[in-house]
Amino acid sequence: MPKTLFIEAAYQVLKEKGEPLSAEEITKIALDKGLMKTTGKTPVATMGARIYMDMKTKGNNSLFTKVKRGEFGLKEWQEFAQKQEVYGYRKGSFKDAAYQVLKLENKPLSIQKITEIAMKRNLFTSSGKTPEATMGAQLYTDIKRLGDQSPFVQLGKNKFGLREWDISVLKNEIKIQEKETIISEKKRSIVGDPINFEGLIYGPLNENGVIFLFSKIHDKLEINIEAIQATFPDAKGRRKTTKGWEDVWIEFEYKSSHFKIHKHDPSECDLIVCWEHDWKECPIDVIELKSVIQKLKG
Repeated sequence: MPKTLFIEAAYQVLKEKGEPLSAEEITKIALDKGLMKTTGKTPVATMGARIYMDMKTKGNNSLFTKVKRGEFGLKEWQEFAQKQEVYGYRKGSFKDAAYQVLKLENKPLSIQKITEIAMKRNLFTSSGKTPEATMGAQLYTDIKRLGDQSPFVQLGKNKFGLREWDISVLKNEIKIQEKETIISEKKRSIVGDPINFEGLIYGPLNENGVIFLFSKIHDKLEINIEAIQATFPDAKGRRKTTKGWEDVWIEFEYKSSHFKIHKHDPSECDLIVCWEHDWKECPIDVIELKSVIQKLKG
């Protein structure tokens, strides 16, 4: 088989996958997709040799680069990253990596996916055990601190995109959300346990239900809401204390443990308002509405 067919197949595979792969992975995908055919007994060894030879003979003009031991990527990924003016973010930082990933992928992604792609492409290094949590905290904080000046926008609970995108980039995301809504509407109606409180017959089954119920009793909890926002935390308010009304940042969750699942940063929030408190080691204050309702009903 001509050398160029291995090289062309490798390029197509890496371009489509968008992440570094081993020679074995590249070869398997290329053969499965019919991008190449070979009668040789060791196609994986041949693929690795051809890519290495391409890098050695062509140098900077090679399409490929060695990412780490046994894995190859495309040089254009690095070149793209080098050309980006990333809002003054330090090279190799979490926000620099997130911007590059979203720019390259050109579609909204979850914190987990952004972190996964960034680490595979060696866009940043982290010695921490929870890089996803750090990535999430960095993006949440950037949006909260810079507002409209942040290059990032939050799309849903755990998806992020770039402010510079036009609506065409988000059409697919909008279609997915519309489809999920239609499917949800076709499902049978399911309600929570009966509570018969303040005109609300059933207890909440999701975060929106928690927000609605809280809006009915916030005055009884001596908490005033000043603002609701799309980014984390959900709301800013004031809570009555012995010294006066102190400001408080609030996150609404169906269960308190969802705060941890969503990788929220406790240092950026003062209070969780939930229906069910199931996170015993929670490091911040929690108001469990289920218990509050029981007390209010006497």
